Formats: sequence, C-alpha cells, structure tokens
Amino acid sequence: MKSIKYFLLLIFLYSCAGESLLPVKGPVGDPGSELNLAEFEDIPIPLNSKLDKERSIIISKSKGWLGRLTFDTSESQIKVFDFFRNELPKFGWEKLSEVSSDTSLLNYQNQSRIASIQISDNTFFGTNVSITVSEVEAN
Repeated sequence: MKSIKYFLLLIFLYSCAGESLLPVKGPVGDPGSELNLAEFEDIPIPLNSKLDKERSIIISKSKGWLGRLTFDTSESQIKVFDFFRNELPKFGWEKLSEVSSDTSLLNYQNQSRIASIQISDNTFFGTNVSITVSEVEAN
C-alpha cells in the first residue's frame, strides 16, 4: 500500500514540473513572493494605483504572466479607459474590441496572449480595474 502512495506522489510531482507555474494570490506566502504592481512591465498601470491583493490571482510564467490583476485608481473611468486605449499599443498590444459603458471593456492581443480589461466606477471615489490575461490557443 505504501508503494502505491509513493508512486502516486511521484506522478503528482512529475506532472507539476512541466510548465513551472507559480500561483501567487494576495499577501499569502512568504513576503518575497508578494504581488506588487511594479512586476508588470508588459502592461501599463496608471500612476497612484493601489493593488487589490485579495482579488488578484497571478500565475507567473517565463513567457509572460497569466491571471487576473485587480487594482483601484483615483482617476475617473473615462480617463482610465482613454489611458489604456493610448498606452496599450505602446506596449505591443493590438486592439481586438472596445466597449465604453457603465462597465467598460477593452480586449487586446499581444503575441500569444489576450488581455481583457474591465473598468468600472467605485462606489464612492475612483475606478476599479480588472485585467485578465490568458493564452491564445495554438492552432
């Protein structure tokens, strides 16, 4: 019976070694692995933004990050919408679609990833931004 447990553990460990994914969620884990906005060099972030560590889930990969990055900013929703429209192409992202409404949505593609950016007003002040980045499925 013990040999079966060791065999299953070995298979589990071997399967985890494939892509070297490292999930990081909020302040959980050691302080050196905590998430911060400075880590995201391939996507523009408005100044004076505050990371929402509880709602952000990032999977770090060697070819770019995947997951959901959520933050608040003191800027208005329309200013944040315009910020992303102007800045994303400078970072190599190409527009797929945009919708400006009560909750605005921008979809952009960069090489092998797609970014979906949702922008909504906070209840009292500022704007909430949620950026979800996923891989484009290879054909």
